[in-house]
Amino acid sequence: MDDKIKELLEQGFVERSQIAFTRMREAVPRFDELVNELVSLSEEVEHCAGISEGAREQVRQFLSRSSEVDAEFQKYLYIQGARDCVEMLRELGVIR
Repeated sequence: MDDKIKELLEQGFVERSQIAFTRMREAVPRFDELVNELVSLSEEVEHCAGISEGAREQVRQFLSRSSEVDAEFQKYLYIQGARDCVEMLRELGVIR
């Protein structure tokens, strides 16, 4: 696939993800609570005197990798959902 097309698809994915994120925040009030809890816990770990700098760095790395895995999973699900939609529309005879 052409790099320009990949770039456009990636840009479209990012835009759609942001729209979906905004809609999810509106539709699922608990989501903001969970995000706030996560931020609070992250700050507690960051400022906890009982944790060594090495352990703190491991926690940072874990959270970073966890976010990366989650982002890739969300991307996969979004693309798979689009594929499933196209397949279903084909089966229904709406598109070829």
